[in-house]
Amino acid sequence: MAGAGVKLFVQNTPLTAADLNTYIQDQVICVFDDEAARTAAFGGAGEPTLSEGRFSYLKDTDKLYYYPQGGPWTEVGAQVEDGEITAAKLASDSVTTAKIVNLNVTTAKLADDAVASAKIADGAITQAKLATGTPQAGFRSVQNAATITSSNYTIQLSDLGKLVEIDNATACTLTVPTNASVAFAVGDRIDVLQVGAGQVTITPVSGTVTINGYDGGLKLNGQWAAATLIKRATNTWVAVGNLTT
Repeated sequence: MAGAGVKLFVQNTPLTAADLNTYIQDQVICVFDDEAARTAAFGGAGEPTLSEGRFSYLKDTDKLYYYPQGGPWTEVGAQVEDGEITAAKLASDSVTTAKIVNLNVTTAKLADDAVASAKIADGAITQAKLATGTPQAGFRSVQNAATITSSNYTIQLSDLGKLVEIDNATACTLTVPTNASVAFAVGDRIDVLQVGAGQVTITPVSGTVTINGYDGGLKLNGQWAAATLIKRATNTWVAVGNLTT
């Protein structure tokens, strides 16, 4: 039947068995009680073989089916049912961002609660699986492992998102280095706490770093005073908190 197309029958032309099979029987929609009856109708002695392009109708399902190249019988106009698409059924790289047109998938097209946190297995998303970048502590200020007791201290990348505690009996400085020396990202922040009696002065590296503070205040206001350093540009920071001049 493949490639047979259609035929115009001319008056007084003999109707052959081949014509009957190819142009009539093979191109009608066969009706069967169920799948078992349809299976039994093909491939046996005196029965036709399954070929691409056949159609059938099953009474028990009230559905129309077609037979594609290599089979199996496939419902005409079948829709994807819930749970029918799984990772196992998608070949590797079969769906890519290039194949999804912008805006084709919107939040309005996702049923309410279709994607829920309960459907993400515990531990499925880890820091290692996130895009590369400096890990951030978010809004949580984690106490530094070691309280700074030296007279002066220069902040470093390991202080990012942490609480730097300075416990010194005499006045000391907390120095902000240049971007070339320590490459903090814009938006990074570090909390500073004066634990001891020695007043802490936040100071930039001379001539290269700018630290802004309200009314020029860059000194912690006494024991247990705290402030936050926030990087705003390549070599520009702002200090906010319990500060004085």
